[in-house]
Amino acid sequence: MKKEILEALECSMERIDNPYPINKEADFQSVLFGELYKALPEAIVRFEHILQHDYQSYCLRGRSTANRKSRVDLHIQTPSKVIVIELKYFKGASKEDCTDMLADLAKVERIVESGEADEGFCIQLVKEGVIVRLPKGPVEAKPYKKEVGRWDYNFEIKEQYEIIPKLHANGRSLIVHHVQRICTQQRFKTDSQR
Repeated sequence: MKKEILEALECSMERIDNPYPINKEADFQSVLFGELYKALPEAIVRFEHILQHDYQSYCLRGRSTANRKSRVDLHIQTPSKVIVIELKYFKGASKEDCTDMLADLAKVERIVESGEADEGFCIQLVKEGVIVRLPKGPVEAKPYKKEVGRWDYNFEIKEQYEIIPKLHANGRSLIVHHVQRICTQQRFKTDSQR
């Protein structure tokens, strides 16, 4: 299903390039949902699907996380596979934005590791002119603990990834990471190698 998802993403970007208005994450989510629906007609594709457990990488300082359950932006279910997708639309490059790039990877890794999904994707669309201020290159596999604004981030990235933005005709950039079951023998992976 990776091929179909990446093709649906490419079709989404063609719609966005010709010019479908994207002002917030929900706009991006809607375009990709429509293309996934066409690419995977046998699948059940859900928006904002609530999972069985909590896989979040952050919490609001001072708030309890007891009984909290995670949700994913898109949840795709076929008779043989479940795939989760976390989406972001970055309009800026704040500390919170930069930390969210990594936090989504850790979240999807935990979901896949738990067995609630067979694989997942972190897909980030970046507004024109913003990519130069966001991190690029290798992402270290290590624990991360940060206080950013009113949020406490506490997560671990178990695999190594690389942030490689792909520039599109409309000036926006796209970053895609494919998350599969953790494999300690294959430590350094980019999307093109998966």
